[in-house]
Amino acid sequence: PICNLPLPIDDTQSSLHACCLQEVCHGCTVAARKRGMFNCPFCRTTMPTDDSQILAMIQKRVDAGDPVAIWDLGQLYCLGLLGLEKDTTRAVELYERAAELGAKEAHYSLGCVYNEGTDVEKDMA
Repeated sequence: PICNLPLPIDDTQSSLHACCLQEVCHGCTVAARKRGMFNCPFCRTTMPTDDSQILAMIQKRVDAGDPVAIWDLGQLYCLGLLGLEKDTTRAVELYERAAELGAKEAHYSLGCVYNEGTDVEKDMA
């Protein structure tokens, strides 16, 4: 039940699924649940129920070299989410690695970190 429509600009209307790291609009998730499908509407994987399962899924994709997973793990470190301690240095390392592999989100995140200058030297160049 994936609609294939462009994702909404408002990022509160879609979510990144840890299993496949695909962004799925909430409309597709609701449509899948109405049909009795409670797994990921994109890859059909059982949805994780706790933070450790989410981290394990992301780490598996990071180990496989998935640039979006590497960027997402960087986001988790940068924000201190899912039980990870906030570590901007580790986040920057992950962003750089993901950017080298072609993740455009990682380039943006690096720019934001250096622009803000939080826990790194501010660089406006």
